[in-house]
Amino acid sequence: MKTILSIKNLYKKFDNLEVLKGINLDLMEGEIITIIGSSGSGKSTILRCINLLEEPDSGEIIFENLDILGSTTNVNYIRKHIGMVFQNFNLFNNLNVLDNCILAQQKVLKKTYNKSKEVALSYLKKVGMLDFAYSDVKILSGGQKQRVAIARALCMEPKILLFDEPTSALDPETVGEVLNVIRGLLDLGMTMIIVTHEMMFAKEISDRVIFVDQGIIVEQGHPEAFFTNPKEKRTKEFLSRFEIPVNHCSES
Repeated sequence: MKTILSIKNLYKKFDNLEVLKGINLDLMEGEIITIIGSSGSGKSTILRCINLLEEPDSGEIIFENLDILGSTTNVNYIRKHIGMVFQNFNLFNNLNVLDNCILAQQKVLKKTYNKSKEVALSYLKKVGMLDFAYSDVKILSGGQKQRVAIARALCMEPKILLFDEPTSALDPETVGEVLNVIRGLLDLGMTMIIVTHEMMFAKEISDRVIFVDQGIIVEQGHPEAFFTNPKEKRTKEFLSRFEIPVNHCSES
């Protein structure tokens, strides 16, 4: 596998609060990374910097040999190839489900309506929302809205897909359906970074788990070793909040 994204020494402040303190992270093509950590640890800010929704104070983000933080970077080019699914869906309430999935294909990818519709219907089927293609998004449940948001992101056929706590705004009954949709993306070979509070999901789906605390990467590793035998004291403390067996006898 080749490196598709490389984050180097990334720093970000909001006023006097230093949120990211030198993040270094490489993402391989086809890899699924989950980022976990407490609220306010900097997890979502990492994603928002990758997708240029936030401007880092310093550092580099290299996407396919292009420093996307350069002054000449085409933001639309980056967002075309690095898609994002938000915790609050960000759908257009004035459009129906199908048109939510068509709009960016036409505006950004310059596809015809018929081709955009064909792609949209195929991904709505993939996420189990084909029957709602002509429905008003305002009548959908939170889980249904998130599934549409995932389909919309897939319609752009991005090279990397970012998920920012995709289940945090959902009621417990619909969390599972959204997680199942994300599981279903594995057969597409998608490259994904998922910020999540769902620990067992992270353990199941990840190639690598990243634990972020107070703006730094404290520990990372293969999920089996990460969850059963974490090395760092702070990681053990964090995981102790969840019903995940942890070996507390390893060396720190």
